[in-house]
Amino acid sequence: QDGKVIENSEATILGPNAGNSVTDELCSKQKVKFGDPDDFAAKGSLKSMGEALDRGMVLVLSLWDDSDVNMLWLDSAWPTTDAPRKPGVLRGPCPGGRTSEPEYLRQATPQSQVTYSEIKVGTIGSTFSSRRLGSAEYV
Repeated sequence: QDGKVIENSEATILGPNAGNSVTDELCSKQKVKFGDPDDFAAKGSLKSMGEALDRGMVLVLSLWDDSDVNMLWLDSAWPTTDAPRKPGVLRGPCPGGRTSEPEYLRQATPQSQVTYSEIKVGTIGSTFSSRRLGSAEYV
C-alpha cells in the first residue's frame, strides 16, 4: 500500500509459531480452533487450489450486500448464537443490528459506489519493489 509491504499478522490464537501465511497446516489448525468443519481439506487443500489457479480464473470485484445474514460473517460477530469472545466469532468491528441490514443500507446510502484502480497482476513478488522489509523504509 503506497509502496509499502504490510505483512500479515501472526496467527497467535493458533498457538506459538502458527505462522502468518496460508498453509494447509494453518488452515487445519484454524478449523480445529474455531470448531468448524475442515471443508478446505475435504476439497483438496492448497494442492487443489493451485490446480484450479493453473486452469485460469477471472478476478471479479463487486459491491454487494447479504440479505440472509447481513454480512455479519465478514466483519461482525458470527454466528450470532455464539458469544463474541469465543475464538472465531468476532470477525470485525461492525455492531450488527439494524444498521447492518441491507434494507437500511440501501435506503441510507442510495448513491453507494466503488472504484477499483491500480490493480497489479503478476507472479508472487513481482508487483512491488524487492527492497528488504527490515530496512528503515519499512520500519
